[in-house]
Amino acid sequence: MEKISEDERIKRAEEISARRNNRIPVSNINTTHKVKKLSTLSKIFIQVICSICIFGIFYLCNQNNSLAIDKIKPILSEDTDFVGIYNQINLFIKNISDSLKNDDSNINDENINTNNEIIQNNVIEENLNENEVTENVVETEQNVIETEQNGVGGGDENLEVSETDQDVIFVKENASFIKPVIGYITSGYGQREPTEIISANHAGVDIGANTGTDIIASMSGYVTLVSSVGDYGNHIQITNGEISTIYAHCSKIVVNEGDYINQAQKIAEVGSTGRTTGPHLHFEIRRNNKTIDPQKILNL
Repeated sequence: MEKISEDERIKRAEEISARRNNRIPVSNINTTHKVKKLSTLSKIFIQVICSICIFGIFYLCNQNNSLAIDKIKPILSEDTDFVGIYNQINLFIKNISDSLKNDDSNINDENINTNNEIIQNNVIEENLNENEVTENVVETEQNVIETEQNGVGGGDENLEVSETDQDVIFVKENASFIKPVIGYITSGYGQREPTEIISANHAGVDIGANTGTDIIASMSGYVTLVSSVGDYGNHIQITNGEISTIYAHCSKIVVNEGDYINQAQKIAEVGSTGRTTGPHLHFEIRRNNKTIDPQKILNL
């Protein structure tokens, strides 16, 4: 029978007890902890890997493939000197960082220049808009002036009406008028329904009265015409400067050419001579031989 030492007996007893308790024997537990120290070469290799990763990040951010390739070619060719590679990568990363800072600065400068150009363009557009507004205002004022000169609508007819109104104002300011005969108006001034006797465009007003009714001078002036020729029959013209008055279809005339006539002086009598439908006085007011509606000058 083999003799078992005391130590061996204790070891077996512990194994049996461990199996029973489902535990690892104390003798099998390695209590020693060995700390592995990295070598200098391993440290350099790890730093190179980290630098390459950082380079890759900057490369992707910069998005400049040609620059990255140009920078990395000399690094790839020096595969024996790891320290040199490490230094070159660090230098390259520094250059990339500086390049990014310069790019940011250039972008900011470009943005500033772009903003300045936009501001200048806006100022120019505002000036152009102001000039356009000024031109529109001037054009509007010119149109208003032309409209006032030409009358509403700016047509030739409105221009004629405006001149007629000016004639009316001139006549009222430069002469005094009274009603030339007692009677009532049978035909007004302007357009009317024509007949074989009545004209379409009436140059004065017709005042109905009995034959022989006195006709007096509506204004003072010189007798510049006494005639019985034409459709007016016996008629008289009295002139005072640019203004004239005409009295037609008279049955009798009591003044002569060249006489000076005072206002309200008798000059003729009502009749029906010339082209007429009955006894009446055809009365006209003219400025420079242009007819004016007598009803705009005095109440008839």
